[in-house]
Amino acid sequence: MVDDTSATESVPGDDSLDSHHGGVTDAPVRVTVRTDALSPLLSAVGALVDECRLTFAADGLRAAAMDPATVAAVEVELDADATQSYTADGTTVGVDVDRLADVLAMGDGDDLVTLALDPEAYRLHVRVGELEYALGLFDPESVRGPGDIEALGFESTAALTLPGETVGRFVRAAGMVADHLTLAVDPAEEAFVAAADGDTDDVRFVVPREDTAAFDAGEAQSLFSLSYLECVERPVPSGTDVRVTLGEEAPLGVAYEVADGGGRVEAFVAPRLQAV
Repeated sequence: MVDDTSATESVPGDDSLDSHHGGVTDAPVRVTVRTDALSPLLSAVGALVDECRLTFAADGLRAAAMDPATVAAVEVELDADATQSYTADGTTVGVDVDRLADVLAMGDGDDLVTLALDPEAYRLHVRVGELEYALGLFDPESVRGPGDIEALGFESTAALTLPGETVGRFVRAAGMVADHLTLAVDPAEEAFVAAADGDTDDVRFVVPREDTAAFDAGEAQSLFSLSYLECVERPVPSGTDVRVTLGEEAPLGVAYEVADGGGRVEAFVAPRLQAV
């Protein structure tokens, strides 16, 4: 991996991002976006992996990765229309997610961040507030990408939409007693159920249909590792609705919107095999 990074200070309003770095003025990729539109996407990816493939597609940003154990995968996207300006040519690069997120954290939520690709030096020049940062990139083929979930033949038999805070509560409740939990939908009760069995204590969290924003009842039940659910739940912004899809011993799907609908996060967690 190329670890070629540097940071410099600039005067607000200065065009040093263009003038100090050869070739960046005519960068094939140049994006300006609010920090609080981009940061939630990086948080969702960074919760699972350290590195990801970042694609500057014609219609918006895309990032995708799978964790090293191949248990969880995440895909995020931000529409070009959700940015202040957008020029891209479809380039895909490998990015250190944590490093880029740390750079964005140097600014305020309403600050604009500009990303400009220097293909010759293979760097992503980032300007946020008074800070300029040259982020070294690496071969995207070295990053494990998520597989095609549909191609694996798993079937989602139930779907519901919950407040993100509700998801956080049942994940934390399960963590009090065990390192795994069962997620299920009971069509007869018309309820979503999260349950965890510990060595001495048990917990059961029930969400009836009327407490959901949407409820598509089908028979569904799968066991999941709590640590992965924590990684998927933790980055969900406060006040965000989350769409959950389930099946019979099938991956859990979690999806939500950011940036006023201009950005989307979709994550999958594979089920644990239950002892026979």
